Amino acid sequence: MGNDKNGLIYIYCITSEKPLITSLWHKEGIFSFEVDTLYVTMKYVSESDYSEINIKKNLSNEAWLDRNVRKHLQVIGDIMQMHTVIPFNFGTLYKSEESLRDFVRSYSADFVEVLLHLRNKEEWSVKVFCNKDKIVENIGVFSRNIADIDLKIKQSTPGKAYILKKQKNDLVGKEINTIYNDISRLVFTRLNELTEEYRFHAILPGDLSGQNDDMIINATFLIKNDNIDEFIKLADNLIIEHENIGLILDITGPWPPYSFINLSN
Repeated sequence: MGNDKNGLIYIYCITSEKPLITSLWHKEGIFSFEVDTLYVTMKYVSESDYSEINIKKNLSNEAWLDRNVRKHLQVIGDIMQMHTVIPFNFGTLYKSEESLRDFVRSYSADFVEVLLHLRNKEEWSVKVFCNKDKIVENIGVFSRNIADIDLKIKQSTPGKAYILKKQKNDLVGKEINTIYNDISRLVFTRLNELTEEYRFHAILPGDLSGQNDDMIINATFLIKNDNIDEFIKLADNLIIEHENIGLILDITGPWPPYSFINLSN
């Protein structure tokens, strides 16, 4: 299990075939070993970085955290190019080879089942945004209630029109939420036709999403490899079809399939 067995054991992922470790990762001490027909990719790490006390300190060091999380995902990403993986969370550690082997043996049947389920599939992240200003500009197209008020405003006296405009302003906020729900349902239904599974995640505010527009969908999809190109093409078409609301689809992947790993415990 490597040259230096004095450190803690750091786990990256499990595969059903022995992965080819790149020369770069091999130089950093990353390798794989077999347990019950499964292969664990791992390395030894020092307690100065990863002991329970020290890792808590390092997690508050943004530079250290960013560097090591990126490396964690890069290693898994390299292996994903050739193999189906069960990825482990950053900082998953074992104190001994014996305890790691016992863990893998305890869940080997589950691991095999998950690997079979994930084979030839990829996890992709989809975030969907709408431009609120564009919706307000075209809101009469989406809302019968607003269209009716606009017609009454045109046909009313100035005093009556003033009251109706106030009613319209009060109604716009409620109608926008309804429009967002309708659009998100439509977009999700279309995208989901090409996927095997999905997971919804929390809708993020602008300061976390990095977008000025409103997020209406935050999801991950498990997609067969053969459907990836068609999925991305469909997303492009949806943007064109909904140009009048400034629809944005932020699609990224493939990612380690964290969202679709279902184990008994």
